[in-house]
Amino acid sequence: MAGTSMLILNSAETANDLFVGRSTLYSSRPRFPMICELMGWDHNFAFIPYGTRWRKLRALFTQLISPSNLETHEKPHMQESVHVFLNRLLDTPKEFEDHLRFLSGGNIISSVYGIVANDLHDPHIELTTKALHGLTQAAIPGSYLVDTFPLLKNTPGWLPGAGFKRKAADERNTIEEMIGQPLEFVKRNLASGTTKSCIASRALQQMHDDGSWSEDKEHLLKNALASVYAGKFSAEDTTSTATNTIILALVCNPDILKKAQAAVDAVVGHDRLPGIFDEGKIPYVDALVMEGLRWRPVVPLAIAHHTASADIYQGYYIPANTIVMGNSWAILHDHATYGEDVDQFRPERFLNLDGTLNSTVPYPEAAFGFGRRICPGRIFARSAIWLAVASLLACFDLSKVSDKDGVEIEPSTDYIDGWLSYPRPYECTITPRSKSIEKMIKQSVS
Repeated sequence: MAGTSMLILNSAETANDLFVGRSTLYSSRPRFPMICELMGWDHNFAFIPYGTRWRKLRALFTQLISPSNLETHEKPHMQESVHVFLNRLLDTPKEFEDHLRFLSGGNIISSVYGIVANDLHDPHIELTTKALHGLTQAAIPGSYLVDTFPLLKNTPGWLPGAGFKRKAADERNTIEEMIGQPLEFVKRNLASGTTKSCIASRALQQMHDDGSWSEDKEHLLKNALASVYAGKFSAEDTTSTATNTIILALVCNPDILKKAQAAVDAVVGHDRLPGIFDEGKIPYVDALVMEGLRWRPVVPLAIAHHTASADIYQGYYIPANTIVMGNSWAILHDHATYGEDVDQFRPERFLNLDGTLNSTVPYPEAAFGFGRRICPGRIFARSAIWLAVASLLACFDLSKVSDKDGVEIEPSTDYIDGWLSYPRPYECTITPRSKSIEKMIKQSVS
């Protein structure tokens, strides 16, 4: 393509051989003139080349969202956010898509920066949503000619046809605000002693306590926090979209809904709400989450990798500077792995006949990327999806809406495709399963 070699990997075998088996060679990123050099996403290690800077940012990112932090701080916070989500769903069920998005955005900005948002119109959430929307548009291959001909980035913005430069300048301002404003909020609150415990406050406090603070370290922390925030925001975008996909599938398949509710009831009972400690104890919900990620992956074509040097694989010569993309959709719809009915939503494909998880059917890991570039927030995302789905099943009945003649309307399962894939807006009926459950939902946030 315009002189650049491109390689698409359509099977789990080839993706594993190259992205994992030859990770040093296949873990870099191609040049992103629009996204990184013009818009300013080069602060985020997800888009920068494999090397020393990537390793430093990735290591700090991993430290900030370590398993101990996830268990001690993030999961309890996740539980609280889901209870708020259930109450919002109880009050205005028709706005379930907005509630899902707020479950994502509100949870993330609070856990990373300690900012309490009341709705989707919080300025910090709107700023991040705008930045990620611009990123999503720019990440679609072919969106901007400058990605094919990088020299165009030197074109003066006032020239006809250079609208991309003005667009990039506007996006850069948004991104700089997204990176800087929340950390300044935390620093002000730390100085006044009013900060809420969060990832940023704990990291800053530790730097001051152990005497390791410096401007360079704070700058690195600022970029790492922005990567955590944007990464978790994107992961939560995955969470809300994947949860939305599962809701759509349950509305379209009432028999699956009944099986899933029975599975939750058998473990949780009827006198409490599901908790994060229930994760892993309800195989049918595990299978439901896995099938949602497999059936409609949020990122059908993973972010491009880039070869550091030439390679030979199975007799094929792969030149240096080749763009290598993992086809998540093809891998997750492989008949040999997941059965002939891959276009159908069927959680049972992940289960044995006795209802336990079938270890021979692989987890749909391709939904999160590949190799050293796999989404580092995927463990958080899995838990968040699981808890949201289990809570929905315990608390609500889902069904199709009917037209004026009482005929059920079948929701569309066609998706809005791009770099990210979303369900088209649809309607459904969401009602609490009982008065006692409705009471428990209301008491969960009192």
